[in-house]
Amino acid sequence: DILTRVLTTYLDDSRLLVEHIRAAVQAHDPVALAQAAHRLKSSSAQLGVLATAARCKELETLGRLARIDEAAHLLSQLIEAHQFACTAITSELQQRSAR
Repeated sequence: DILTRVLTTYLDDSRLLVEHIRAAVQAHDPVALAQAAHRLKSSSAQLGVLATAARCKELETLGRLARIDEAAHLLSQLIEAHQFACTAITSELQQRSAR
């Protein structure tokens, strides 16, 4: 069904975007950070993954302001929030497939 496809796509895409964000922080690339954080913020907000969206909003702002040195702490918060969301989404997908 469509919800299963949306959730599966989010899991796949969001994991890649978190890796892009991590790489941007490590490479001190504020443009890449802002772009990846913006994309993940939007898709997360659309699905109600609000903690992830909030961390992405902060990371996007840091990228736009080229304050990449402040991003490491937020990155760890993003990873934690994202992992929590992915666990919940995976659980939902497993329940849907068992029906």
